[in-house]
Amino acid sequence: MFGLVTAALVVLLFYYFWAKKDPPPIFGVYSVEGKWYYVKYAVFYCVYHFRKWANTYRTAGVGGSAGQGVRAIADPGLLDRAQPLSDHAKAFDAVFFISSADGTYVVMGCERRPLGMCNALFYIALPGKGLLCSRKIPDTVLFGAGNEEFGAEGIKISPVKPMEKWALSYKGEMWYQNDPSKVVNVEFSGEWSATSRYFDFDGELHPAAVIRSIAREPWTKDYFERLKTAHQSHYEQFGTLKCKFTIDEEQFDLELPSFRDHSFGDKRDWSLMHRYAFHHIFLQNGVSASVGVICQPCTATNLEAGVVALPSGEVYPVEWVDLKLYQHGEGGTAPRDYGFRFKAGDTEYTVQVLVEYESVHYVSEEWEAKMTERFCRFVVNGVPGNGVSEFHYRHREGRPEHVAASDPIWYRKMCHKI
Repeated sequence: MFGLVTAALVVLLFYYFWAKKDPPPIFGVYSVEGKWYYVKYAVFYCVYHFRKWANTYRTAGVGGSAGQGVRAIADPGLLDRAQPLSDHAKAFDAVFFISSADGTYVVMGCERRPLGMCNALFYIALPGKGLLCSRKIPDTVLFGAGNEEFGAEGIKISPVKPMEKWALSYKGEMWYQNDPSKVVNVEFSGEWSATSRYFDFDGELHPAAVIRSIAREPWTKDYFERLKTAHQSHYEQFGTLKCKFTIDEEQFDLELPSFRDHSFGDKRDWSLMHRYAFHHIFLQNGVSASVGVICQPCTATNLEAGVVALPSGEVYPVEWVDLKLYQHGEGGTAPRDYGFRFKAGDTEYTVQVLVEYESVHYVSEEWEAKMTERFCRFVVNGVPGNGVSEFHYRHREGRPEHVAASDPIWYRKMCHKI
């Protein structure tokens, strides 16, 4: 009799779960844990760790099945250089550098694209002067890049020694965001040197963060195909930037804590990305962090990611982040005074963010991506610091048809209004 009652309860419980509907996505975008979440978590846990185990002693080649615990390229010398672009029209290879301390900010980046085009930018912010923007910002489309060069039209970023040194330079006009009519000539040169080992998102993201993000999504054959085709390789590293520059013959000589990343893949389709919010933090006690949340509906609508580097040289993946994108600027305006928490290693970090400067720039020829670049003061567990926060939005309006890429005056006026 007891066995019949138990069996009946099991059947009823199974029917309840089978008939129960999954909760709808928040705002129609952000997936939430469904009825089979814990079962899917257990299944993908096994898949993830099996892939990682199977590839522990095997080198993955270029174009291999990277991601989910498997590195794209095992040799740092082959990884840390300009990558050959695929034949796809949206092929890409991108590097980004962020440096900051005591209210000073230096940001330079370049995304290589086919046919000598790139999306590149340069910012300098100085106490008492304000934010300077490279000539075309908020547009970033530049022309004339070489086949293996990061940069064009005055911006140049070059690898010197794999995973150890890079060279950065700029020569050209910049304009003040607080006075778009004020244009100055800037010459900048810098040497970036690593202070931590590199952290590869393909193989080193915290397993729990990856598994949660996949288990939360609806599983279909098409979904797993999208996971393969939308994959991009990405790694990050902390260091220092020694730089010298002149602004209309006024000279500056600085050494700043710094961060860099490198991303590449067969294609980068910005139209697939809904949003992300990343924070690159340099604290006065020597702790550095890169932490954020990514919403790309075709793969994961809530991927918590990042890395913390300690002064001792230890590097820890971010286990969780409690920042909810749908609660922070979903309508298109990024918050300027807010907080969140995350965990890396055995430490939980409470972050306070206060934005000092903010600039908007657009990526791709069609302006598919709107980047809100924010130059911030941080307080983390009571320790002050500086850094940069980047909020990305899918930009559906596109580039205004009446504006030519060679019209910097219009861009300055537009950026001043934002």
